[in-house]
Amino acid sequence: MDALGLLLTAAVVGLFGAAVASVLRPKAGYWVALVSSVLLFVAALGALLYGGAHGIQWAGPLGETETLALDGLSAFFALAASIVWMATSAYSVAYDDRSSPLLAMFYSLTLGAIALLIACTSFLYFLIGWETMTLASYGMILQARGRSGRIFDAAFVFLAFGEASTLFILVAVAGLRFASGSFLETPVAATAGLLPSVVFACALVGFGLKMGVAPFHMSEWLPIAHSSAPSNASAVLSSTLTLAGVYGLFRVLSLLPGPPVWWGAVVLGIGAVSVLLGALFASVSEHTKGLPAYSTIENNGLVLVALGVALIAQSENLIDLMVFALFAAFYQALAHALAKTAVFLAAGYVEHSAHTFDLNSVRGRVKGTDAVGFAGTVAAVLSLAAAPPLAGFVSEWMILEALFQSYRFTPQATQFIGLLAGAAVALAAGLILVAMVKFLGFTLLWKPTPGPSGRPSRGLGLPIAFVGAVVVGIGVMAPWVLRFLTPAVSGFFGAPVTAPTGGLLSIPIGWSILSGAPFGILSPPVVPLGLLAGSAVALGYYALGRRRPSRRVPIWMAGSPEGRPGETYTAFGYSTGIRVMMDSVLWTREVRTRSGQVTTAGIASPVAYNVELEVLDVFKLFYDQLVRVGESIASGLKRGIMPGRLGQYLAYILVVALVVVIYVAAT
Repeated sequence: MDALGLLLTAAVVGLFGAAVASVLRPKAGYWVALVSSVLLFVAALGALLYGGAHGIQWAGPLGETETLALDGLSAFFALAASIVWMATSAYSVAYDDRSSPLLAMFYSLTLGAIALLIACTSFLYFLIGWETMTLASYGMILQARGRSGRIFDAAFVFLAFGEASTLFILVAVAGLRFASGSFLETPVAATAGLLPSVVFACALVGFGLKMGVAPFHMSEWLPIAHSSAPSNASAVLSSTLTLAGVYGLFRVLSLLPGPPVWWGAVVLGIGAVSVLLGALFASVSEHTKGLPAYSTIENNGLVLVALGVALIAQSENLIDLMVFALFAAFYQALAHALAKTAVFLAAGYVEHSAHTFDLNSVRGRVKGTDAVGFAGTVAAVLSLAAAPPLAGFVSEWMILEALFQSYRFTPQATQFIGLLAGAAVALAAGLILVAMVKFLGFTLLWKPTPGPSGRPSRGLGLPIAFVGAVVVGIGVMAPWVLRFLTPAVSGFFGAPVTAPTGGLLSIPIGWSILSGAPFGILSPPVVPLGLLAGSAVALGYYALGRRRPSRRVPIWMAGSPEGRPGETYTAFGYSTGIRVMMDSVLWTREVRTRSGQVTTAGIASPVAYNVELEVLDVFKLFYDQLVRVGESIASGLKRGIMPGRLGQYLAYILVVALVVVIYVAAT
């Protein structure tokens, strides 16, 4: 065990220990989780800089030597997760004011399980960590406040999709065990026949379920669960639980032999659909946590798009393009995890301030809002909207530039898929901009209003500001961050690679991000530099001009007094144009609920209804129909096998006894 391995071991043990401390005192559990996250960050950082970390070893139940260790690939995901956990743990100290210690306990168990599955070197313990993570996350969702029926339904749907994910991953791990003869993370030989494709398909479905990508998402588990959970739990679920799915998929693919073209085409297609639908549904969401939950689908779809391009390029020996796309995938995973953490924590800030998650009712930040938390939220939201020079802009630029080179693919079918994926990502970039402007405008940029019950806790703002500052930093320093990620990409590829950075025109060496000739003429750092130059001209013109007095007049509200119900601009009205334009995709239905007696124009109406539009999608309809089919089959089996007749049950017993006797006699 080396020094970094000692820190790694202490971090994993500490995260599980935080769950025990939470039983005694919830805030103590959060503090232990915070310290353990710092230890994990140091261990992961050192592993990326110095070539790995080797922690405790022990003899496993099957006689194999088990180890807690970090290589380049796992160290990257441990680093990203630890930054998120430092922020969420510090935030939870002020956020979790409930008397029950269950939220803190399940929170710490979730973190410890994710750390275990990332740091272990055996798929046996990976599965243990994976299942523990699923069950602990289920417990976190159950701790939400609100209607108990809705919360239980959301948690149950999450658990159902989580267990389905585990089943597919079990099959993938069984295939790896059959090919290598061990549960250790050992590469599969290229002569394994069809087995790698079976492992790939099961891993894609299993980890895709946890990532929430199409067709395993939308109006099913991810938006429902993330919007229903407490805000600190939502941040962990969206940023690191889905990141665990990304890690699992990357880890399995790193062990499989060279991929055929169809692997990359499938991944690219799933990613493109996820990007477009996630951005579309985010743009019409009015829920402060439902909107970023749909954005998670879009961002994880971007990871798959970059990964799909890399797999196709690898199969066609386009090494430069493959390396560039892999760097884009890793950078996108990091940028999303950090920015989404700040957004979900900001949603909790809004909850404490306005006591609502409805964007139509928030109407702006509460007076006295912490300025640093406000700045951190703005940075994170702009990053998700791909505003330069932030991290989200760099990753999306790199992914689009990789897609521009899909003309290099030999099969015309993959060229066409690359073309469609590029169009989907470009359209999604506009849609997610609408979504993020809505989130920012209706939560923080609206006119400040008095809070219904005092100021929000000051302890909620600093963690948001911390994550926002990191998002700005990795965006501005993107070329150096890519160099720092070289061990992670090398660990996935299985051979040393070089970061795609260089000099360009008058930009110094190292400041430019290049994707290889003939592309790379422009790169992400060029855009903010150009914007700054243009802004300098505009600001100079303004400074030289003569200031003129401004005349302020009340906003015209169609002749109605300002603030009258029905005349105030709402988040729903903001997205109405998209609903109309995309009505062929955004299927809707009216949901009517009784609201009691109302008086209109002096006339009392006995019954009034609130009418809301529920957005549907083809995936929800598919799953609803699948549930109906399953229930009908189960009902038929119940009537056939369990009719309630004693004679039939005795016949079952005799048949089973006969089968057992025959089996014993034969063997």
